[in-house]
Amino acid sequence: MNFRPLQPGDLGGVLAIEQSAMAHPWSAAQVKEELALANSTGLTALLDGRLLGYAMFRACRPECELIRLVVDEQWQRRGIGRTLLDTGLQILVEQGYTTCFLEVRAANEAAIHLYRAAGFFQVGLRKKYYTQPSEDALLFRADLVNPLGEKS
Repeated sequence: MNFRPLQPGDLGGVLAIEQSAMAHPWSAAQVKEELALANSTGLTALLDGRLLGYAMFRACRPECELIRLVVDEQWQRRGIGRTLLDTGLQILVEQGYTTCFLEVRAANEAAIHLYRAAGFFQVGLRKKYYTQPSEDALLFRADLVNPLGEKS
């Protein structure tokens, strides 16, 4: 498996993964809009040229935010999401980012477990943030660099 930056040519693979894995998938327009942002960066996981997952971050130094982390439904629970997350965060650390935020549906136990295992901790709650169904969003943060300058 290899990892590389998300490119406009990956749109078809991203949309297929969105359809297979997300209850509320992004549209082509949403993906294109995100890719066009100057402060947005994406990372893909590929195997034999097939897109298995992707992560999308937005950055405003020294902070960044995980916007999307999606793995093809057939490839979930094999460490791809964790590796995408760790690789993306390492790249951001190398670029000088120190803190990462994210939000997740309160009922998404698998994602919450992944984020906690990766060093994120809950810092807030947005009541009824999500719709279809109405659900709270948990806000998480990870300190990417400890006081000694090492990745946490």
